[in-house]
Amino acid sequence: MKRPTAAAARMQHLVHYSRLFVLFTGMEHVASLLDCVAGWAACGAHVRLAGLAPAASVAETDQPAAEHCSNRITLAATLDASREVLALRGIEADCEVLGTGPDNAARGAALVRAVRDWKADLAIGAPANPVTLAGETECPVLLLPMPTARHYPVPPRRIFVASDASAASACAVREAARLAAPDTAVRVGYLACDPADAQHPEDFDAAVLEAQHDGETTAQAIIEAALQWRADLLVLGTRGGHAGGRWRFASVASEVAQRTVLPLLLVPQAIKAPTLM
Repeated sequence: MKRPTAAAARMQHLVHYSRLFVLFTGMEHVASLLDCVAGWAACGAHVRLAGLAPAASVAETDQPAAEHCSNRITLAATLDASREVLALRGIEADCEVLGTGPDNAARGAALVRAVRDWKADLAIGAPANPVTLAGETECPVLLLPMPTARHYPVPPRRIFVASDASAASACAVREAARLAAPDTAVRVGYLACDPADAQHPEDFDAAVLEAQHDGETTAQAIIEAALQWRADLLVLGTRGGHAGGRWRFASVASEVAQRTVLPLLLVPQAIKAPTLM
């Protein structure tokens, strides 16, 4: 990818995010997660560190209830320690442990409310349903697979975007262009369409991927193409579970989220405009 350095320098305030919501579940590699936050946070960004743990059920025995309480204490301590680490990097953050119900639906609803309330322009972590979270909050979700197999540079040097020439794909391509530094390589992988039909960006590399019109097969084709190109970040548009889209976007995006070993940025079609600092 080639673009004028001077022009890119004038857009540096757009490269990073200003309101970050960071999810902790107790399963992530904390150091890698904080490196990611530091890499994507704009100067003066507002960061919320949120812990998500299931609430104790009234039907639980004493032993599971005690274990649950211990997990919440550990999670709160992790949040406090992470806030101190970010402060040493010049990033101010606050913490909260989300109150949740005993099942995944309640946990998901609590997470959606928290991201909305924070008015986040990027959510980072490994939520159970990242496609739904992106769609219902209109906020990009940076999914970090657990455990990560290797360290990926932040910001990324090689961005792979999957596209089928739909409106959701166009949002993903625009977000990749917004994030790309002057020396960042960007490749758009096209399925079920020709790059010319998608008004392919002239300074992006293009590849046509072979896949059947099936969510699982398409997801595998996207991931394999990104890995073969040695991408640092995979970007995918999504309609967030709503009907429409040539790929049945919720199905394909969910399959990619479940299978990827690369960091995955899910960009909702109804993405909110970034907050300028």
